[in-house]
Amino acid sequence: MKKIKPAFLPAILILCLLIGSIGNLTSVLGVPALLVVVLLGAGLYFGAPRLDHLSTRQLRWSIGLGLLAMLIAQVVVLHVMPNTVYHDPYRVLSQADQLAAGHMTWDITYFWRYANNVPLAYLLSLWLRLTQLVGLSTNLSVHLLSILVLDSFIALALHTIWQLSQRASLLVVAFGFFALTPFAYTYYLQVFYSDLPTMLVLLIIMRSLLNWSQKTSRQRWFAGSGLVVAVMLGAMLKPNLVVLLPALLIVGLILARQHLWRQAKLTLPILLIVLGFGLSLPATKVIDVAANYQPRTAFSFPATNWILMGYNQHSNGGYSGKDVGRAIKLPSQAARQRYNLKTIPKRIKTLGVVGVIRLWVVKLGIVLNVQGIQRWYNGGFRAAPSWYSNHAGFYQGLTVIGYVAATLLMWGALMLKLLRWRPDLTDPHQILALLAVTTALGYLAFHTLLWEVEPRYGQAILPLLWVALAAIPRQARQSRPRWANQASLLNSATALLVAFGAAGVLGAQMPQKQVIAAQRSQLSVQYHAKPKTVTPGTVLAEVVDVNAPANYFSVQIHAGSQVQVTLTTLATGQHYRLTMAGSVARLHHQLAAGKYRITVQNLTTRGQQVDVTHTYHYQLAAHPLTVNGQSQPTTSLIYTCMQR
Repeated sequence: MKKIKPAFLPAILILCLLIGSIGNLTSVLGVPALLVVVLLGAGLYFGAPRLDHLSTRQLRWSIGLGLLAMLIAQVVVLHVMPNTVYHDPYRVLSQADQLAAGHMTWDITYFWRYANNVPLAYLLSLWLRLTQLVGLSTNLSVHLLSILVLDSFIALALHTIWQLSQRASLLVVAFGFFALTPFAYTYYLQVFYSDLPTMLVLLIIMRSLLNWSQKTSRQRWFAGSGLVVAVMLGAMLKPNLVVLLPALLIVGLILARQHLWRQAKLTLPILLIVLGFGLSLPATKVIDVAANYQPRTAFSFPATNWILMGYNQHSNGGYSGKDVGRAIKLPSQAARQRYNLKTIPKRIKTLGVVGVIRLWVVKLGIVLNVQGIQRWYNGGFRAAPSWYSNHAGFYQGLTVIGYVAATLLMWGALMLKLLRWRPDLTDPHQILALLAVTTALGYLAFHTLLWEVEPRYGQAILPLLWVALAAIPRQARQSRPRWANQASLLNSATALLVAFGAAGVLGAQMPQKQVIAAQRSQLSVQYHAKPKTVTPGTVLAEVVDVNAPANYFSVQIHAGSQVQVTLTTLATGQHYRLTMAGSVARLHHQLAAGKYRITVQNLTTRGQQVDVTHTYHYQLAAHPLTVNGQSQPTTSLIYTCMQR
């Protein structure tokens, strides 16, 4: 019997995905997720031949109607369950809202520290200006943009998978992954940020290279133009796209070694990609001028800051508040660079060889962890519906099981293909598969060996893995027993029962805090956001919809501020006095569902500072803030209502 021995690069990717798989199975929901993977995998194995016999007409109608249903569900989610966007995506959105309103100023230090988000904020402001011309609100504009980018990515991914594989079963599975899991309804739908546009850019790049050697001159002109624009935009939005260059170099060297470089005809597209990277630098400068942005090195962080955090064993190579706090205290970018260059070698020496390898494994597990897709940059729903809040454990458990199982199922299918794959680089599809594998490894190596990590970073390789899965040829189909169809249905039905049952039992038992209502969007004190000065006698008030019972309520005020904060039940008029704890006023008391009013009063004889979030056209909460009875629809207090 011939021993299976995977090729070198595929073997490394298999190892990475195995580590990522283990990392995704570590929670209490890991076992049911694995069981769902096994059952669904068996069901798809037995049912694939039947799916492959679907006619093109049947396939088009099924996928088309499925995508329409997905779109309707997305609109419902955005309407019924808008979330409170916080941290980096909100700062980008707030700045874009400000620029779109014609206020070309940069009032917080965030963009001087993270200049890579300046192009995103400016490009988003252009979209907001465009949609304002046709009368769309900023909230609707952002939701529309999220749907357009997300659904374009899904449709383009499905089209690419069909072009590469011509397999109905793989297309149906891909549709299930994108449209029947939390992928289409959580983070990528509810929070607009650079992650999804980067995935779309990577998919466009791969599509531009698809069958390049067989394209006509006209097709190459269009594909080449799209390639340059995609790379330029991608490099501006996410500089780590640069991993594409060494990936191209590695694939080029492999082709040259096999004397296939001329046959592949990749010289022109590689030059166009390099051109796209080159154009991203002057394009960024043009955006800086158009947006009236001027860098300030006194606040900016050198790239070594992220390397420093990447070797912080206490934060497992992730974001470290202590490292950031220390960097802020240093007087200049040069001082931060000197400190980092001195500290990074010390950390590596302290870790030692074994410690560094252990940290790399942990970081790889983190960067490929998808369990928290619903929580990424989501500060909680603005006013979660009662049906959701009353069964939040079940829905959150189902979200984790669903996306983890779908991800591991896809990874498993890819690993099986990679295990047997011997790249035939005379086939353009397999050249593309090799480039996708190599680029994916570049992303993983960048964050594992060099940079800091967050779970959502690993999602960048998602389009690359699907391209590889579709482009690598399948093995000869083995015959299926007659009972295969019945086994397929039985396994799939059992998988659903396991997912729902485990989500109901284990999800409800998971200790977690449930946000009932919130408005947590803010520019943050650490970035020198200016609080509102409340003059003596001024009263701030805001109504909050609490759709389920809660036992905790907090309002962010400001450190050292002396104001009186009360919460009033509108139905009964009952008052609760909140107590100050640092910069936050808190209430620990059982609260019934209903409408409440937050009241902040300055009863002193001098001005007091209160943290208030203000936008120009973006509505932060369902009800406006009122200042001495005057309504301010785009201004809000910062509050959180929870069941703890």
